[in-house]
Amino acid sequence: MHRRHFLTSLAAAGVAATTATGARAERGDLLLAGNYYPVRLNENGESTRIDHLVVTDGRVSLSIDWTSGAPLYAENRADLSGLGGGLGDLFRTPFRVRWRRAHPVGSVDINPGRNMLIARVEDASGLQNAAATIGAGDHSWDLPGRFGGRSRPAQGRAAGAARIDDDGRLLIHLPQMVAQF
Repeated sequence: MHRRHFLTSLAAAGVAATTATGARAERGDLLLAGNYYPVRLNENGESTRIDHLVVTDGRVSLSIDWTSGAPLYAENRADLSGLGGGLGDLFRTPFRVRWRRAHPVGSVDINPGRNMLIARVEDASGLQNAAATIGAGDHSWDLPGRFGGRSRPAQGRAAGAARIDDDGRLLIHLPQMVAQF
């Protein structure tokens, strides 16, 4: 590696690290990236906690269920994952960038009464053991666990869209909702 390239990358990382601050919750609490927070969504003043994500094609239904929250990340930040010199590997690619690169696979419904999101896709069997990320507003949660087991499909109202990332992760985008803390 050339010294100039290395020093430029190192300086950029230093500036990013010293100017970065954690996101703040409505109460003013500092939200630490990667810490577990409940998956709680707010739409038009109505709050819903989500504990289940079901993916179905009408024949097969798989689910991820969790009870203690999921790792939360603030997404209103610069994309530093493309930095050269290996430094880009130290930064998480923002959800919006991953969403743009991903391939559309279906729609997403919400069933607030069952604390559930339902992704309707063409072929759910291809998502066995896949991971999932939910993005709402300026935040995203990487759900703990992977799709498995069987689940009964449920009904809900339209809430968003689903895409598959290059690494096989199911991305759920809820454009009308924001994360609530």
